[in-house]
Amino acid sequence: MDQLAPQHVFVDADRIEIELQRGFALGIQDLRDVAARIYQGFVRVSALHPKGFNGTNAWAEGTAQLRATLIPKGWVPEDPAGQPRIVAPNGKLSITVSSGNADTGVPNRNPQTRNDKGSQTATSVQFNARQGLLFPMQSADRAPVPTGVGQALWLFLYYIDLEAGHMRVELSRPTGMSDADKINDWSVRYILPPMPLFPEVQGNASDELPDIDFDVIPKQS
Repeated sequence: MDQLAPQHVFVDADRIEIELQRGFALGIQDLRDVAARIYQGFVRVSALHPKGFNGTNAWAEGTAQLRATLIPKGWVPEDPAGQPRIVAPNGKLSITVSSGNADTGVPNRNPQTRNDKGSQTATSVQFNARQGLLFPMQSADRAPVPTGVGQALWLFLYYIDLEAGHMRVELSRPTGMSDADKINDWSVRYILPPMPLFPEVQGNASDELPDIDFDVIPKQS
């Protein structure tokens, strides 16, 4: 998919570390810990669990890890309209965890969320689009902050690439959605280097990573 709007894409680890500490009280290792918890949650699901639960469990474990990291720093867990977030102490910034498609973590591609999103996410994305970037623009490569009243939403976006044997993650600020209600446009992307998967995850490379949705099977009469 073509890029829909100008983006600020960051791949330099030193620069990302500075921006994460400055804007989120996070470091690269914190994000790597969230990613590790995600694929631990994915691999610990057995064939006896319901179909699709490995994707659900991965997402839930990542959410728990992100909250555990930020709560001691004054952030607050919230679930507006059932969407789990962690909200900054000033209430103007929140982060949620979401699986993405294969373009996640690829600098020259434009990722989108794996699943469609609801009205709560759409409202937040519209706010982001109206507000500009998280940090004031001080130079050509500096990323930006919303002004006014509201709460900016960021996504911890991840993709488990079983074929390549690694996991790609980014912390990004969404500003647009497709007609299918998937987030597909971003103003800022902090992209981490790919993380190798644990051997037990690579051993499941023939399996397809499921969506975070449950299959509903009609009851047989």
